[in-house]
Parts: sequence; C-alpha cells; structure tokens
Amino acid sequence: MATTDHSKTKTDEPNAAADINATTKPLTPAKQNRPKHQLVSRLKRSGLDPQKLLDIAVNGPAPKSRTKLRHRLIVIGFIFLVALPSLVFSAYMFFWASNQFHSLTAFAVRSSTQSSATDVLGMVLDSGGESPTSNSYIVNDYLQSQTLLEDLRTSGIDLNKIFNRSPADWLFRMGSDLPIEDELSYWNSMVDVNYDGTSGVIQVKVRSFSPEDSVLLAEAVLQKSERLVNELSEVNRRQSVRFAEETVARAETRLKAIRKQMLAYRNETQEISPEDNARIAMEMIAGLDSQLVAKEAEKRTLETYLNSDSPRIRLLSEEIAALRDQIQTERQRLGGGTVPNQIGVSADRLADRISNFSDLKLEEEFANQFYTTALAGLEKARQDADQKTMYLATFIRPTLSEQAQYPHRFLYSLGFFLGLLGFWGVCIMMYYNVRDRT
Repeated sequence: MATTDHSKTKTDEPNAAADINATTKPLTPAKQNRPKHQLVSRLKRSGLDPQKLLDIAVNGPAPKSRTKLRHRLIVIGFIFLVALPSLVFSAYMFFWASNQFHSLTAFAVRSSTQSSATDVLGMVLDSGGESPTSNSYIVNDYLQSQTLLEDLRTSGIDLNKIFNRSPADWLFRMGSDLPIEDELSYWNSMVDVNYDGTSGVIQVKVRSFSPEDSVLLAEAVLQKSERLVNELSEVNRRQSVRFAEETVARAETRLKAIRKQMLAYRNETQEISPEDNARIAMEMIAGLDSQLVAKEAEKRTLETYLNSDSPRIRLLSEEIAALRDQIQTERQRLGGGTVPNQIGVSADRLADRISNFSDLKLEEEFANQFYTTALAGLEKARQDADQKTMYLATFIRPTLSEQAQYPHRFLYSLGFFLGLLGFWGVCIMMYYNVRDRT
C-alpha cells in the first residue's frame, strides 16, 4: 500500500506541475483588457476620474526639496521687496531728509451786517451773494487754485527758488521746469487749507525748508486772500447798486420822452393848456350870451313904441344877429377847432385836444413819480451796499517756527514699510491662488 501510494504521488506530481504551468501562462489581450475596462467603468460610475488617479499614482507627492526652494524664494522676495527698500527709505528719512518748518495763520470772512448765528431768518437771507459763508468757500478754493500761483508769481514771489533751496532734499524738493499742474500739485502738498463751516474760520498752514520762507508765503497768502475778499465785496456792492442805477436810467429816459411829447404838443397846438383855453372860451360865450340877452330885451322894449323899420331897431337886430353868429362861432371853436396836429392823435376838436393833453399830462405825472421813486431806491441801495461791506478778520498772524515739525520721519518710514508689506503679501496670495487652480 505504501508503495502504491508513493507511486501514485509520483504520478500526480507531473499533473500538478502541468496545472501550475497552465496557471502561469500569459493571458490573451482580450482576457487582460476585460478586468481593466471593468475597473475603469466602475471608477467612472463612482464619480472618480481615472486619468487624474493615474497622474497622482505616477507623479506622487511633491518632493521636499521643491517645497524648501519655494520657501527660500518667498524669504528672498521679502528681503529684496520689503526689508531692503524699507531700510533704505528709513535711512534716507532719518539721515538725509531735510527739516521743514511751518507757518500758521487763521482768518475768517465777516460782514458788517452779519446776522446772529441763531437767527434762522438771517441764515436764510445770508445764503445769497453777500453771504460770508459763500465767500469763505470762494477763498478756500482760491487758495488751492492755479490763480493763486499766478498771483504770487505776479507779486514777485519765486516758488521755484523757495522750494528748491540748498537745504531741500531730493525727495521733498519741488524741482525745476515743472508745468503749472505739477506746481499746483506740489503747492497743495506743502500748503494745508482747512475751512470750518461752523465757525467760518479758514486755517492755512504753509511748509517750507526755512522758517522765514514759510512766514513769507503765509503773509502772501493772507494778503491775496484779503485782496480777493475786498474785490468780492466791491463786486457785490456794484451789482446791488447797478440794478438801481439801471432803474433810474429807464425812469429818466421815460420822463424825457414824455416831456418831449408835451413840448411837441404845445408847439403844434400853440397853447400851453387846452383846459385853460376851454375855460376862457366858456367865459367868452357866457359874456356874449349876456350881451345877446340884453340886446334882445332892449329890442323888445323899443318895438313897443317904435316901428320895426326904424334905424334903432334895425341896428339892434344887426347887433343881435352878430352876437348870435359870434356865439355860434365860439361854440364851434369849443366843439370843433381847426388847429393842425402832427403827433398822431386827432385835434380838430377842443375836447379831443383836452383829452389828448390829459393823457400826456397823466403819463408825465406817472413818469415823474416813477423817476422820484427810482432815485429814492438808488439812494437806499447805496446805503445798503455801504452797510454790507465784507472784510477779512485775521486773528492769527503768520507764526515763525523755531523748531522743525516736518517731515514725520517715523510715520513715513512705517507707512512705506506697511505698503511694501501689503504688496508683497498680495503677490504671495496671488501665487498660491494660481498654483492651487492649476
């Protein structure tokens, strides 16, 4: 039995070996690709990208040497972009930047008739052209405008010489041959103008590289501001009086025209007043009527004892007829004169002439009254203009500094460092943002 089993075992060994060889034989391409396709489809169904997994498997994590190199570059960038420039700028500010001295002056625009600050009506009325508040804003804008630089140049103040003196350092000096826009920008950086709307105070702080130059510029600014306020006050006075003067001129022209028409009427009608002529004519007609009545009474009396052909009665009849003709003529003159007229209205009748004369006289009275009122208004406007004088109230004269107040070396250095640090931090964040998205 043992021998049989042993032989059986030996005979089974070749079959086992054959089975092992059969299992170790290479598979055909179809058999090899079948599990692979099944794996890919299974990964896709689960929401994974096989290509990315393959890239991760092939590439693997970044080496430590690359991470160390990136950190070194960040440190080098901080040194050359932040540390060294900040150190150089701080050294310049503390060792080379020149001292600057300021001169302070303060003033306010006031009016001789300014109302109380608690008077609401006065505040409303002060909102016009004569308001000190509006003129204060004008002065504030003027001190920061190109016009001031031109006025300073006209008065003989050389800003290039003042802001480019030998103590001035390269960073804070103005420079030469600059356009007017750059000069204005530099002026506004060296001159601080602050206006307080509540109190109406304008505070001006002028900086330069010597105390004397600062005082000189502050005095010039104060002088130009005062001249501007005086000009504004004069313009306001002229404008307020000009309207009244124009009204007087119109009233005077109208009155002269009416008087010329009256003169032309009198020359053409040859009468001073048709009303007086009518009164005289009425008196004359009344007298003739009285004579006519007396003659008729005398005739009737004579007819009682004389014949109608007697010379006395015929004489009285002729006198009565003459009186009647004269009365009729006078009445016709009263109701229909023959005086020519060349002023555009009918004057054939005395009544028409009276009407025309009354219209001209009434218009003359209106023109004369309007002219008198305009003269009174002009005088009142002049009085108001004299009372509304604007002036510059200076309560802080330009001060002379004994110690330099500028530049703020530590603040400038700190601000420069923080600015570079922020720029460097933004660059680092942008780099990491781009790196994470790729």
